[in-house]
Amino acid sequence: MPNKSALDTPEKFIYDMPSGIAAVKDHQEFMRRNQHMALKFPIPELQYYFHPVYPGEQATIQAESHNFKTGFVDFWASYAARTLPAERTSVIIKINTEDAIESLVLGELARHDAGNLDDLSEGRITDLEKYVQAEVSAGALPIVHIGESLGMDDSNAAQLYLSNVIRLIDHTRKNFFAEPVQIAAIFVDYIQALPYDPEIRRASIEQTRRLQVMQDEDRLRRAAKYFSCPVIVAAQSRELPRKENKLSMPGFYDVQETTYVPQHTDRLYSIAMPKMSGKVGDLMDYGNVTFSVTENGLWIKAHKQKRYKNVGASFPLIVRENGTVALDEDLWNRIMKVRTT
Repeated sequence: MPNKSALDTPEKFIYDMPSGIAAVKDHQEFMRRNQHMALKFPIPELQYYFHPVYPGEQATIQAESHNFKTGFVDFWASYAARTLPAERTSVIIKINTEDAIESLVLGELARHDAGNLDDLSEGRITDLEKYVQAEVSAGALPIVHIGESLGMDDSNAAQLYLSNVIRLIDHTRKNFFAEPVQIAAIFVDYIQALPYDPEIRRASIEQTRRLQVMQDEDRLRRAAKYFSCPVIVAAQSRELPRKENKLSMPGFYDVQETTYVPQHTDRLYSIAMPKMSGKVGDLMDYGNVTFSVTENGLWIKAHKQKRYKNVGASFPLIVRENGTVALDEDLWNRIMKVRTT
């Protein structure tokens, strides 16, 4: 991304009202012509509440460790790839600096019903015909992974800091394929896991990690504008205090390291798996709802949707065995029935 001082191009930063109105008209025309570029929420039943993420915007999904943060980001990326218009020459970029490419692709194969992910990870294929069909359908997805392969030397990991990741996305867009492609969306898992970036200014040792997360947040937001695409960022929340039989759902300011991320992102969603706050089979409370803890239950809450009124609501979800996510219709219908009586 170009890195110029504001003083080099002052006219890009100063707007009187007529020039501001002209910029609004240009933006409105861009949005009208590019509705197909909006990234829809991956659960169709909830698209009425969770608004699309548009080119130039960022959405953040936060969760405590081991609460399906990576799984939800992967599911959304897969949904985005499957719903891209066939005539578009564009790709979905997935960035993961913790999991090997082989692990991520196995997850995609599982979502295409190749088999149980645990079995696939251990090399067990129980239905060869389904596995081959999954290879064909998953192989056709316009997804590009940026990360490490299991065969790489460990020293490669340090090179996947954000400055280089941006260069790799640019290379993918311009040079990786026979012809240039458009970046349809970028998925980052997760912001605190991005390695130390030697190309940004350093502060004191105590401040380095917090400031890097802040700077990475700014640069990811700029990447959304530079590549003219939505950017979805996973973020780890701090460890929350446990209350007996209560669901621990991250709040607005619970992103680990800094509150800068929720303050600047365009969308902020929290997810939580009840079984991580209690035991499967127990009754648990969340707000004014009491429900039974299940092995595959998940809740999502919308904290922020810039420019929209739809915030504050939570919805029960289920994670299917293949890693896809759906509204828990039985629990949701029961909640709605109680609310209307």
